Amino acid sequence: MSLRTRSRALDRITKREPRLDSTMRRSGTGRGVAIYVFDGGVSDQHAELAGRVRVGFDAFPSNPRICNAHGTAVAGAAAGATLGVASEAQIVDVKIINCDHMRGSVGAIVDAARWTVQDHRRHPGQPAIANWSFAVDTTRNVPEVDSALVMLRDAGILVVVAAGNFDIDACHVSPANAPRALVVGASALVPSKDADHHWQDVRARGTAWGPCVDLYAPGDSVLLPGFDREGPTTTPWNGTSMAAGYVSGAASLIFERYPDASPDEVIMQLLQEATPSVVDERLASSAGGLATARSPLVYVGSAVRTVAAAPHVRY
Repeated sequence: MSLRTRSRALDRITKREPRLDSTMRRSGTGRGVAIYVFDGGVSDQHAELAGRVRVGFDAFPSNPRICNAHGTAVAGAAAGATLGVASEAQIVDVKIINCDHMRGSVGAIVDAARWTVQDHRRHPGQPAIANWSFAVDTTRNVPEVDSALVMLRDAGILVVVAAGNFDIDACHVSPANAPRALVVGASALVPSKDADHHWQDVRARGTAWGPCVDLYAPGDSVLLPGFDREGPTTTPWNGTSMAAGYVSGAASLIFERYPDASPDEVIMQLLQEATPSVVDERLASSAGGLATARSPLVYVGSAVRTVAAAPHVRY
């Protein structure tokens, strides 16, 4: 059954071909899955998320609980009622940003990861995903951040990481260069020169690229929830942060079908179900000589495979 949608992103990733018709067909709702959003706070006042946001960890409790609308938009991509992928997944607000400086810290990430592992243990049987839509460094690995990610993975929590909006090799961006991360780049739709298609998928301008990027998802003018001084809003957002949110939602659909699956199995399923070789990394780019010209795009339409027990190829 197809549903009408205002979201061009959902329109695209519920179909194999870039033929937009304002409809979508999802393979689930993410019911029973928790998505821990490591960000600057998530609002529970927006209709897209109302009743499904649980306040979790706050690294800076003397600050306001919500610094800006970024975390709300990411959560909306993952689990918005009409604009997100997993419309019934639970969002857990994990705040790692200091609102005074609009920056986080390595210590905040580590503390948040420890809390998330403990919280996950308090909810046995609930599959969990940690969405990391942030960047720490653009020159090197950060060992403490890498260890925090491994800690989450060892606890059975899948970690979805934004590639970064730096137009550089994502292998130079932390945490996109962390071991055992599922790294997501942002795609854009542009008019196609192919007579059979109105649209073409390309790497969104500014997105980090290269062999550390596993998967692409929409991240160019995607319609998502936010808020301003007047209250809740719905506005276009850009970047790999939003793309990672869509993939966290897609992972929730797989966990819903296979609640006992490991993070490795869910990653393999995501990569198997993705629409292969459609995102042209050479376009909308200042980078040349990319090793992979066309990359996979996340797909959340009808499920076509059973979960496969296999390691992630980047390990």
